Amino acid sequence: MKCVFVAVAIAALSVTAAGAGEINPGQWTTSGTVTAVDMPGMPPEMLGMMKKRPISHSYCLTQAEIDKGPKRMFSEGNGECSYSKFNMAGGRLNAVMQCKGPQGNAQMTMLGTYTPDSYSSVNIMVMDGPQGKMRMTTKLSGKRTGPCKG
Repeated sequence: MKCVFVAVAIAALSVTAAGAGEINPGQWTTSGTVTAVDMPGMPPEMLGMMKKRPISHSYCLTQAEIDKGPKRMFSEGNGECSYSKFNMAGGRLNAVMQCKGPQGNAQMTMLGTYTPDSYSSVNIMVMDGPQGKMRMTTKLSGKRTGPCKG
């Protein structure tokens, strides 16, 4: 479950920051939190740990990546994720992505807003796993912190 969540979360972080012609290239930092988890049999202490552990990710977004468009960025990777819906324009993001992984299939719905140098989104992931269906909600925000670090 953890590997699929991390892969889906990173894809969501990157897609939120990559709109062709509307986002500035450079070093980006994303932070967020898990706000809700519903998983059959999950002990309350595990839920508490997930909510306390912050999400943090820093990455370089190049002009070449922006020019390719966010949908294409993820289809070139391991091919495990694809979009059934994608709309990123005018400062708003509305997307649905499906991913296949060794621990189950996941669907991520992403709703958010963005400017050339910042974004925020609420992402809802529903995953079919060995213990049953899991639903996780995360709240993310990011900002451009300067030029890419060499």
